[in-house]
Amino acid sequence: MRGFITRRAGLGLLAGLLSASLAFSQGAENFPSKPIRIIVPFNAGGTTDVLARSIGQKLAEAWGQPVIVENRPGAAGWQGIVAMGHSPADGHTIGLTISNIIYAKSLYASLPFDMEKDFAPVSMISRSPVALVVLASFPANDLKGFVAQMRANPGKHSYASFGQGTTAHIFGETLKLDNHIDLVHVAYKGAAPAVNDLLGGQVTAAFLDTGTVLPLLQAGKVKVLALSGTQRLSGAPTLPTFLEQGAKGFEPVGFFMVLAPASTPLEVVNKLSGGIAKAVNSTDLKRRILDMGQDVAGSTAQELAAAIRADAALFDRTIKLSHIKID
Repeated sequence: MRGFITRRAGLGLLAGLLSASLAFSQGAENFPSKPIRIIVPFNAGGTTDVLARSIGQKLAEAWGQPVIVENRPGAAGWQGIVAMGHSPADGHTIGLTISNIIYAKSLYASLPFDMEKDFAPVSMISRSPVALVVLASFPANDLKGFVAQMRANPGKHSYASFGQGTTAHIFGETLKLDNHIDLVHVAYKGAAPAVNDLLGGQVTAAFLDTGTVLPLLQAGKVKVLALSGTQRLSGAPTLPTFLEQGAKGFEPVGFFMVLAPASTPLEVVNKLSGGIAKAVNSTDLKRRILDMGQDVAGSTAQELAAAIRADAALFDRTIKLSHIKID
């Protein structure tokens, strides 16, 4: 009798697990069951906002549920993402942000979030390499020539970044460390003022996103000596990477990505990433992203997680060696 009861209890437990699994699977199949909210931690009108609204429109058309974009700027972009992380983990609230969040823990003494514990990677939307740019009249045409110019005139040249602790700043310090050159960093509040001073001759070089650089390149005002990343940019296939020229540590690219609260079920995460991949690879949105100077990604959650780990390790090295900190 005892064995019968034990077997019966075991069968009951198994049936319960199967029932829960079936219900869970059906929940994922029925997702989304209500409007989806995409939190953007920046002001309306920027690239992040444009991408969120474009993707939201595609998801709404595909899934028959409204997609609402909510702009929640503040605290270097952390405010909106923290709010997203505290939302119900059912996939109906997600966040679209930029990759600087990956190495924030190396820059700041304290943060209101934990990248690994608070968020679930969903999808990398697009990649935007960072370019080392000089004026068209600069005497060097490649990375080797640039380094030679810097070594010949230590401390007399400077480079611009679009902010303290940004990817541009970290790449500039990587270049200095690995080539033992004395190059002064000048941090600007955004790309626009950095471009103005580059064109005006106040700085020798600048590390800028390709969306900013390509129109200047087409106008003949600058030349690009190297791009970050492991492959050339689709929209500018003649521009070489740092890696091609023997420089390591520049493999990361800036990218836009979607995150969800940490406990979001994997089946829901995968449905979100699949929907996003289909959206960004649609003919019109893909063209729009390429016109922004980016490459389309549309990755899986697993691919985004791997990119986050790899980039965090590379940036952490330079941040520590260069003693870069933000209060």
